[in-house]
Amino acid sequence: MAEAVVKKLLNELQSITEDAISRLNTMDSDELELLANRREELVLSIEEYRNSINEENREQIAYILSFDMTILKRMLFLKNEAGEWMHKQGAIRTQQSAYQNAYSLDSMFIDHRK
Repeated sequence: MAEAVVKKLLNELQSITEDAISRLNTMDSDELELLANRREELVLSIEEYRNSINEENREQIAYILSFDMTILKRMLFLKNEAGEWMHKQGAIRTQQSAYQNAYSLDSMFIDHRK
């Protein structure tokens, strides 16, 4: 019975991993987060049956793990993209704040362009 449960869990893990790989370039960070959470749930469920894992299961696990680096690269790409966007937004805010300060009506503001 334990072998059947392990096989079912591994098949589901393989299925969602292969589905993610097939559409990886169009997945956004939210979808990748859902994928990671679901995979974690499945792995934790499989962990309970650790003693029932046979050689065939180990091969299937190795196959599933072979996709991890590709998924991780996509996650890092999206993380770096978000970081760049936040950096640009910070620079924009800094530039805008120089022109949005409330100045006294009788004062002058001189902008020196370089």
